[in-house]
Amino acid sequence: MGRLLSFLLAGVILIGCAAVAYILISQRPEPERRPVPSRIPFVTTAPVAAGSGSIPVYGAGTVRPRAAVDVAAEITGRVVWVAPSFQSGGRVRRGQLLFRIDDADYRGRVEQARASVAVQEVELLRVTEEARIARSQYDRFRSLRESGESVADTSPLALWQPQLDAAEAVLARDRAALAEAETALSRTSIHAPFEGVVLEESLELGQFVGAGQSVGRLYASDAVEVVVPLSDAGAALIPRLWQLEAGNADTRVRARVIAEYGDAHYAWTGYVDRAETALDEQTRTIDV
Repeated sequence: MGRLLSFLLAGVILIGCAAVAYILISQRPEPERRPVPSRIPFVTTAPVAAGSGSIPVYGAGTVRPRAAVDVAAEITGRVVWVAPSFQSGGRVRRGQLLFRIDDADYRGRVEQARASVAVQEVELLRVTEEARIARSQYDRFRSLRESGESVADTSPLALWQPQLDAAEAVLARDRAALAEAETALSRTSIHAPFEGVVLEESLELGQFVGAGQSVGRLYASDAVEVVVPLSDAGAALIPRLWQLEAGNADTRVRARVIAEYGDAHYAWTGYVDRAETALDEQTRTIDV
């Protein structure tokens, strides 16, 4: 009797739970139905029109100076003056004096050479006069021979022709020595070959420098080159690329150079001057 009562009680509880669950499910709110978004992409179209014009080619490259040279003296001597701008980062103008070498010895050599030239010019005048007199005498002797008188043969030395040739040769040698001395004197002043910026400098006042000794390095700032590596497809878009002649203004192709430095933007008008004729084996690009 007790077990039957337990089964009945469990059945009543189970039926009651099922009824409560049914009521809760039937009274829950219906979820809001939203439309499924379209998966078709939106595009902008434009009518196609045939035309002609240049296709822009973009590339990034490295800026390098048009020219860079070592600054060196052509003679030997002690430095007696250095320009204030001849130091690392300094700007110099074309033809500006960079430094000067003590020219006392070189001035002395010029004066000695001038004196030698002056002495030899006087010597040449004397020999020329002697040769003129000898020629006059020779002409008189020849007239006598033609008239039948017996006259000894005249030696070339008697006509002073060898002496005249020697005097002229010595004068030419002395003049060449004077020109060489003046050239050496002019080289005591070292000037900038172009407008540029001093990249490095190793020169002090009183320093002894030798001929050909590098005392600094200068690179041109009046023009620069930008080497741009391009793929063969990009290079093919540049008109007449393989007909370009370096330095020939008639074959150049216009270009635009843009640079950014911090928040500042700079732009210059340039031109394509030439292209490398070989393809880089590693990057498979052409330097333009």
